Amino acid sequence: MENTNWETIISYPPDKEEPIAEIYYKNEQCFEINYEDYGFFVVKIFNNEDGNFWEFSYDESIEVLQKAKNRLAEHQRTPEQQKRYDERIKELENWKPTPEETAEYERKMKEQREKYYGDGQNTPSS
Repeated sequence: MENTNWETIISYPPDKEEPIAEIYYKNEQCFEINYEDYGFFVVKIFNNEDGNFWEFSYDESIEVLQKAKNRLAEHQRTPEQQKRYDERIKELENWKPTPEETAEYERKMKEQREKYYGDGQNTPSS
């Protein structure tokens, strides 16, 4: 199948540990595949803005989803990488920052909030 109506984009949202596959049909996002746990994929289906539904050929949809899943799987950690990651997370569970490290972290977070939210008036926690 070579259909130019479909496009898959692999993105790295800042709120997720793993990349996601965004699937577009005629430039509108209709599916998203997330890699939640090692080896476990989740599909999200989006409604388009005008409230109507999309209807696709089953075979074409499965093929597009499978290709997107395969592309996304290429970006996942290997079992060895996952083991190192899990070990590092376990190490950090007992990490107790010093007051200086905490102050530096809070300074950096304030800087980021100002950069992305402006004067601090619109921050979620302000």
